Amino acid sequence: MRKRAIFIFIIILIILFGVFFYIGLKVDKVDNQNLLGSINNLQIKEEKVESENLIETTTFEEKTTPNTILTLQKYYIECGHTIETSNSLPEEEVNLTEDEIREKYADWNLELFSMEEIILLKEVDSFCGEHYLVTEKDGFIAISTVDQDGTVTFKEKTNIPVEYLPETDRITLKNGIMVYGTEELNKLLEDYE
Repeated sequence: MRKRAIFIFIIILIILFGVFFYIGLKVDKVDNQNLLGSINNLQIKEEKVESENLIETTTFEEKTTPNTILTLQKYYIECGHTIETSNSLPEEEVNLTEDEIREKYADWNLELFSMEEIILLKEVDSFCGEHYLVTEKDGFIAISTVDQDGTVTFKEKTNIPVEYLPETDRITLKNGIMVYGTEELNKLLEDYE
């Protein structure tokens, strides 16, 4: 009888274990379906929100900084030369947008606008005024300016004597050397020093 009771007890335990296992699977399946349904609903709601409410909250508009370099290029139509000057941006022009720079320099063409550099170009219907004639005067190298009409105007006499120069250089200086721009003028004078 004792064996029979143990046998019945084991069968009852197996049945109970099977029932609880079955109930656990059903509850887990229902929970998984609810979880998947919730996730799908969230994804649908996110897609609706993204498609219906696209609002740009921040924008970046490029502006000038204290480190921006301002380059002004003047193109002189009569002689075909361009004179370029580059400087740091004036303090009152810091933190300006491209449109504000265009407005401030209305008579210039904006060639480049960035935080690093601004390039403005202006065409001028005249002669650039940086044409020089280097000659010899009173035994020294002399500099004269040449205007758009070809008129030569004495500017200054240097302290570079011509007597120590080779004969070919002295003859060249007697005839005169046309030079464009202060940079080229300074380079020529350095060569003779």
